[in-house]
Amino acid sequence: MELGLRGKVALVTGASRGIGRAIARQMAAEGVRLVLVARDATKLRDVAAELGDGCLCHAADLSTKAGVEGAVAAAFARHGRIDVLVNNAGSIPAGDFLTMPDETWIQAYALKLHGYIRMSRAVFPLMRDGGGGRIVNIIGATARNPQPNYMAGGIANAGLVNFTKGLADLGAPHGILVTAVSPAATATERIEEQFVQIAAATGRTVTAVRAERLAAYPLGRMAAAEDIADAVLFLASARAGFISGICLTVDGNSTRGVWP
Repeated sequence: MELGLRGKVALVTGASRGIGRAIARQMAAEGVRLVLVARDATKLRDVAAELGDGCLCHAADLSTKAGVEGAVAAAFARHGRIDVLVNNAGSIPAGDFLTMPDETWIQAYALKLHGYIRMSRAVFPLMRDGGGGRIVNIIGATARNPQPNYMAGGIANAGLVNFTKGLADLGAPHGILVTAVSPAATATERIEEQFVQIAAATGRTVTAVRAERLAAYPLGRMAAAEDIADAVLFLASARAGFISGICLTVDGNSTRGVWP
């Protein structure tokens, strides 16, 4: 299937590892011109070395307004437009609700929640003036599956589902399609870090936490980062030209509700 992505300019946040790196890898294979953003410049250079010299790497702290604006300005200076934005940066820690300090909540929301909002707000006028575009938000499945030891993440994710729908309404008159991909646990470094946090909060072993999570998946495995990247590429592509305002769940049938 021809996705119609060749020559497009895509800005991918959180691109140095995990899902973001997989998205960058598969977009590069489709001929997309990439702007890769993350905090760690060394890891970004490793990704660029894998994908080729055509990538623009920009190290930035997207929990700050200056970091967001600098990343968007660098992308626009290089390419003169941004056709696709993938909001992926942000890892909210798990932990005990009663003991997690306010600072942890504030710092996590600055990157995951405010980072998505600020990045979209910075890119939106460029897409509007350029005749349209795609914004794809990566939003964890805890948006609809509350977990007592991951309440900070669940609340942020639920808010981002609402944000996706509202932004899709704003974007529609300008040809800006806004969607989300909602993965459950994905086999990356990040989920292993989360297992450690949950184990510490509940007094269990990491092995027990991992086994419990895996048992919830009817397909017998967690998602691979590439499973999520495939969905993102489709939604960013010309083949999804009449899809906006939706949150596509990619979780191997682990969500027990009937709504995606």
